[in-house]
Amino acid sequence: MGVSRPDGDPFYAVPANLQEKPDGTVLRSRHLPADALAEPAPARVWQLLYKTRDNAGRATATVGTLLVPMAPWAGAGPRPLVSYQSPEDGLATFCAPSYTLRAGSVISDTTIGQAAFDRRQVADAVRRGWSVMVPDYEGPRSEFLGAAAAAHGVLDGIRAARSFHPASVDRLAPIGLWGYSGGGFATASAAQKQSRYAPELKISGIVEGGVPADLNAALKATSGQVFSSWMPFGLAALRNAYPQAHVDRYLNVSARGYMDAVAHGCAGDAVASGPHGVRLEQFEAWPGSVTKGSFHRFVRDSSPVGFGGTPTAPVYMYHGTADELLPVGAARELASQYRAEGAHVVLVAHEGQTHGSEQTYGVAGAVAFLNRHLSVPPHGDLPR
Repeated sequence: MGVSRPDGDPFYAVPANLQEKPDGTVLRSRHLPADALAEPAPARVWQLLYKTRDNAGRATATVGTLLVPMAPWAGAGPRPLVSYQSPEDGLATFCAPSYTLRAGSVISDTTIGQAAFDRRQVADAVRRGWSVMVPDYEGPRSEFLGAAAAAHGVLDGIRAARSFHPASVDRLAPIGLWGYSGGGFATASAAQKQSRYAPELKISGIVEGGVPADLNAALKATSGQVFSSWMPFGLAALRNAYPQAHVDRYLNVSARGYMDAVAHGCAGDAVASGPHGVRLEQFEAWPGSVTKGSFHRFVRDSSPVGFGGTPTAPVYMYHGTADELLPVGAARELASQYRAEGAHVVLVAHEGQTHGSEQTYGVAGAVAFLNRHLSVPPHGDLPR
């Protein structure tokens, strides 16, 4: 029997009257059998529907997949909890990791490679002895590139995991954040907004890989090359996450048509479908409408380099110098901002690695950093 898509599964339905419930409240849970995951992991597995907030700050609910290793924790102190942000990169709920962790080969060929990589990373994290929370941080409206929605989804997922009694996550467990690419965007969003949104959470270590630090730089980098189909997908995502920005008015009829064609699917299919070799200027409603002025400022303000906030824990960033989608210069700018605001940051730029190759190449450094920073529990954890 196949796995039901989220939009056809009653478990995902957002309950009414959520406003008064604390953020991170577990609203619904279900235990998954050992063979439920496409990549088996030696863990007890639950899906949790929890209260969170969308990109506009309105009460909603999303799902996270919580894995707790079956083997006893052999390290010092409590078993760590790692929130792993998969590159959800979707404008449909079937792009969400709670579905892709289970769906296996039913996912389209253009997204299965990414899904398989993330399933392996989650299983490997369990084998290291970590509890792992994998949040559907884009929420039920698939608000890809919505920084506030991503931050809320990640941080409320941690709250939910800690409060879910059957999982027995220790309140003093060291907490780590890890994500690459779109997952790096969600991780950066959570790290930068945590001190205001979830100050009671004491984060021990943060890993941001291949982070989309400046969305303007990403649009410019993909313009005119084989991956230019990222442009309409990214613009459609911004339109969905920020309806008040009226993105369509800055774009011509051709651009809006491309956006509409990819507005209800996952990034893999959108990038494969084209258009290829199109320049960003060809999308503009008037010269400079996207590359200058108020739209350009809006995109920067929607990026980690623009929306502000300082991580409260040490940060490890890894990036390929040959990243053809997300230029390393933007990651360097973000790291400089973090340092200027007092954060401890290590940025490792791996020479010659592309966006795709760095995802695998950078894993060893990310794991070593998390192992080091999750070995000692945080101090002064505040009860909620």
